[in-house]
Amino acid sequence: MYTERFVLDKPYFQECFDESIQLGDHNKPKYFLLGLLITLGLFSIYGLEKHYVGNFLILLAVVECLAFYYRRPWWVARQMLSRASGSTVELNIDETQIEAKNPYKHYRLTWQSVDSIIETNKGLVLKSNQRMQYLSNHSISEDTRAFILSQAKK
Repeated sequence: MYTERFVLDKPYFQECFDESIQLGDHNKPKYFLLGLLITLGLFSIYGLEKHYVGNFLILLAVVECLAFYYRRPWWVARQMLSRASGSTVELNIDETQIEAKNPYKHYRLTWQSVDSIIETNKGLVLKSNQRMQYLSNHSISEDTRAFILSQAKK
């Protein structure tokens, strides 16, 4: 059994976002939605002469662009505002599961439910059908990392 402890701080959240965003669904802008909003906005302004509706739709497209551009600082800020920010996580890893506990959240991830373990430049991403869990190389020892990678081969 392996036990690790680490703190959920801003650098950890930033690293978590940077390393896992590439593997998620939100790494590209929603081009179709942007095109649709702008097209409908221009049609409302010039075709229907409903300037308020058209301006609103175009403004929604701009907000969507800003949301995409600032997704990292927004996500990190939300994590920093959570109760768990600054707390210490205790990570227990054995042959059957990974268990993480802090004063505000507790979860278990069995090895059977892990679909894949992906090595990134700075850590490991454990993907299951429910979620992705990131573990930084700074927060786990080399022995623990080797054990987790050995579980992927089973």
